[in-house]
Amino acid sequence: MAGIKVLDFTHVQSGPTCTAMVADLGAEVIKVEPFAGDQFREPMEGANFFNFNRNKRGIALNLKAPEGKEIVLKLARAADVLVENFLPGSMERLGLGYESVSRINPRIVYCSISGFGQSGPFRDRPAYEPILQAISGIIDSTGEPGRPPVRIRPAMIDYCTGANAAFAIAAALFGREKTGCGQRIDVALLDVALFAMAPYVTQFLRKGELPERAGSAQPSGGAIQNFETRDGLINVVAGTDHMFKNFCRALNREDLGGDPRYATRKLRAEKRLEIAEILNRETRKYSSAQLEAKLLAADVACGSVRTIGDIVREPHVQARGILEEAEYPAVGKVVAVKTPLFLSGKAAPLRQRAPLLGEHTGEVLKELGYSDAEIENLIRTGVAQQPASK
Repeated sequence: MAGIKVLDFTHVQSGPTCTAMVADLGAEVIKVEPFAGDQFREPMEGANFFNFNRNKRGIALNLKAPEGKEIVLKLARAADVLVENFLPGSMERLGLGYESVSRINPRIVYCSISGFGQSGPFRDRPAYEPILQAISGIIDSTGEPGRPPVRIRPAMIDYCTGANAAFAIAAALFGREKTGCGQRIDVALLDVALFAMAPYVTQFLRKGELPERAGSAQPSGGAIQNFETRDGLINVVAGTDHMFKNFCRALNREDLGGDPRYATRKLRAEKRLEIAEILNRETRKYSSAQLEAKLLAADVACGSVRTIGDIVREPHVQARGILEEAEYPAVGKVVAVKTPLFLSGKAAPLRQRAPLLGEHTGEVLKELGYSDAEIENLIRTGVAQQPASK
């Protein structure tokens, strides 16, 4: 995406994930923040912000000031893409909606990310990841049976929405090569969440069946869940007949693998609790490392339940080069995770750590033709902001 200019009005996670992906792939991204900064600059000591705002330059503007709006419109005239994830109607009230921007730049690809989309009865509702997990049925279907439902810890809807938006932007840019015109993109977190829940939606609409809370287990098959070991848990996916027999053979329970009561996936699904109880008695005889090695040697898909501390130290993760380190002012060294795409064997390089609030305000304004005196006046009058050292 080298040569593509992106104007980034996103905050929190779904929008910054989208613009981080296109930035990692070479786009020039200018992140526009209010004077208060992105909400995620502070939580977890900036861990979210460091990961999803790399390879971007940052400016801080007062968009309610006419001069701030004028700066944005100048940037928009030369931009290929604009991405925003405010509540629907917010950009229009600022005079920066799609209609206004596309009038001065018909080639603009204007991507709006929101909780519920640009239309529909829920349009104006505020939304964050946990709310979307609750509304979409994800929370209701997650957790241990007989216990209250729980959220998925990572913000998976945000991540998936960001990736869908980045894909839509790439498709719209590809289409622009044919038509010469940009497009308005509407990506909603609820739509993405429902897309992820699609099999359960289909099953409910066909048979009225809700997905049951089954902890780590997959109710549609037996021997697909966490099993206990001497020192932890190991997740096993032995869903096929062949793999179930391999699992039983590795545990010296060929009798179980050959039992006609468990001969098919459907039968194993019906008796999964019974099977789990029997197999757990066998898996507890091993440590997680021993059992993982034994099952992999038997061609059984499995993985020990690891902590973040465990997985980042794995030689495999180190060999993949998916982690990157950068020096951040007043913080020190920060390790982040790269966009998980390898093109021609190479991961996206880190060109720019996540910006300080307004770090590149003066630089970007100069590129727009503002003089030093004009920039100083914009800062003095509260239209723009940059760090004191700048």
